[in-house]
Amino acid sequence: MWTEERLNKMLTTPSEALSGELGRLEGDILVLGAGGKMGPTLCVLAKNALRAAGVEKRVIAVSRFSDPLVVELLRENGVEMISADLLAPGALDSLPDAENVIYMAGKKFGTDGNEYATWAMNTWLPSRVAEWYQNSRIVVFSSGNLYPKVGVH
Repeated sequence: MWTEERLNKMLTTPSEALSGELGRLEGDILVLGAGGKMGPTLCVLAKNALRAAGVEKRVIAVSRFSDPLVVELLRENGVEMISADLLAPGALDSLPDAENVIYMAGKKFGTDGNEYATWAMNTWLPSRVAEWYQNSRIVVFSSGNLYPKVGVH
């Protein structure tokens, strides 16, 4: 029977290929917007891949962390957490340097009447992150649920 625990285990168990790749990666991993739908398991997956590779590197999750279950999951799995509102003045300045940044911050739902905040999260903030972490490797990760279905060709 499928349970949330079984699903989380499947989502956070790294392949040998992933462990090998992350084991060779230079520097720590900073995940911005880590408290959303996919961020917690991605952070735990990265930490587990590093462990499997026998490498001690930091995985740092940054979010407002409004869900206590997310905090518990990350803490139990050795993921460091920084609570921050990335739109707040000086928020980026307070974050640690990182050679690897995974950008997952974004606003998808509840935008009616709050369009300015959606614009800031999805346009202004990414440009600030790109500027602040200009010497880092940055991956932008989206669930893709904002986009219409398109043909495979």
